Amino acid sequence: MTFTELDKALADTGRRSLASRLVFALADGLDKNLSGLNLDEFEKQSGYIRTNIRSVAAALKESGIIEIQYYDDSVPENETIVMGSVSRGRWSKQHYSLTDTVKALLKRQA
Repeated sequence: MTFTELDKALADTGRRSLASRLVFALADGLDKNLSGLNLDEFEKQSGYIRTNIRSVAAALKESGIIEIQYYDDSVPENETIVMGSVSRGRWSKQHYSLTDTVKALLKRQA
């Protein structure tokens, strides 16, 4: 992937500023040794609404920019979060991470 391809993918979402903010928040997270960012945290940080975030995240996933996994929101916070690639309905929450190709482009390690 090139920066030009990344830029095009961000523009193709129709919400470039939100898409850019999500990608760059994920890159910042890698710098802090985080595996990614969940929807609730990003919503609080960014001020964007959940529906728009989910829409942009789906477009970025299709473009190979991010991966979306789900965690079970019904377990207590102190228990291990079980991740998966399929939503489990209303109890599952989205968790975003950059794909390996974008990490390589941005020279970030996970």
